[in-house]
Amino acid sequence: MVESLFAQPPVSAAPVRAGDTVLVLAPMGEAVSLGAFAGAGRAALVVRVRETFGVDLPEQPRAVPSADGQVVFVWCGPTQWLALAAGDAVEGGLMARLRAACGDLCALTSQSDSRTTLRLFGPQAREVAGRLVPVDLHDAVFGPGHVALTLAGHIPVILRQVARNPVTYEFLVFRSFAESLFHDLHVAMNGALS
Repeated sequence: MVESLFAQPPVSAAPVRAGDTVLVLAPMGEAVSLGAFAGAGRAALVVRVRETFGVDLPEQPRAVPSADGQVVFVWCGPTQWLALAAGDAVEGGLMARLRAACGDLCALTSQSDSRTTLRLFGPQAREVAGRLVPVDLHDAVFGPGHVALTLAGHIPVILRQVARNPVTYEFLVFRSFAESLFHDLHVAMNGALS
């Protein structure tokens, strides 16, 4: 008899705390990268996503939710985006919906099994994140919806601020680096309180 294989979380699912600041593995969801085809593909893709999801794809480092709030589109470059959906939020699946809406205008690649999201939140979250990323996280220049493609220490991440109160960041990281990033963030959390 063949045993079923179940995906194992890349890090402990239990949150870690330092004071009121918390680091946790975000629930697994669906992630799909969109890469617009050359030529008129980008302009047509923007129109098609607007018609289907009720949102304009960001043209700068930002994350924008769809009109129904089920999908977040994250800017990853001039013609690249990452679409994120929590769990089974999108009926029929995010990839199927994107393929039907705009599969003829862009390359679609599932990133669900290769990406992990770590969520850091609490009163010291900005200071903790600032210990690892070379980005100005001051509230005046980096707020909710902002995105940075950067490094956290030596690890490539997509950093996005999700909320202002409490300050909440999500680090989208390749699954193979998640444990190392979790460790680095935990160490930074402990240092932020000393």
